[in-house]
Amino acid sequence: MSERLPLSWLVQASTFNVKIGEETVITTVTDREAMAISSISALKSELKTPDPFVGIDVVNNGDLLLFHVKNRCLIIQFNRMMLLDYLTDIPSSLQEFLLDKSITFIGPRNMSQMSIGSSISGRSSEKIVFNRIVDVGYLSGKLCRKPDLLSSTLEELLGRVGIDIKKPVISEGSMRPDWQSSSVLSEEEVKYVMYEVHSCYQIANKLITDATSATAKDKDAV
Repeated sequence: MSERLPLSWLVQASTFNVKIGEETVITTVTDREAMAISSISALKSELKTPDPFVGIDVVNNGDLLLFHVKNRCLIIQFNRMMLLDYLTDIPSSLQEFLLDKSITFIGPRNMSQMSIGSSISGRSSEKIVFNRIVDVGYLSGKLCRKPDLLSSTLEELLGRVGIDIKKPVISEGSMRPDWQSSSVLSEEEVKYVMYEVHSCYQIANKLITDATSATAKDKDAV
């Protein structure tokens, strides 16, 4: 049985309005290259600041690849997309996005050492290369000038910068062991899996906004 649907149907079926913390995040979940490309374009249109940044996370070595900008989140079911669309290489639009020299990607600890897994064409993994990726703990430590933040957990970082986001609790037995196994994710799963990328983005947004405001005040005082 084919899993292919018209693009217009996929858009409707793949969009979630996720309430997390104080924000409602428009979230797209897709395992199709065409939707991934159009969703990346939508995210890029939101990047209008001089030094744009994007929240990023990877789940289970590439089963899910997540991006967060403002009130939008994109969840690409990367390994499924590679299989279903018969892709032997990472889509050029995705790679160009990740290599964009103007964008800083901010994610959980050790993101810079992660690779995106794929078994396409007998290869054990597809290595996605980032132009610039920063650990949110490092960003927090540098901007707050507090070395202890370098080793803090995500929950500790949220508390230190004054952001109240509770980690979603998922019912026992409902968490799938293999995120690649199904094209359909429940709203509960979507909210759970986007917790880290959303938190990383919110921390970065607050810290960078505060730092920019402080710099502007110092200039005005001179």
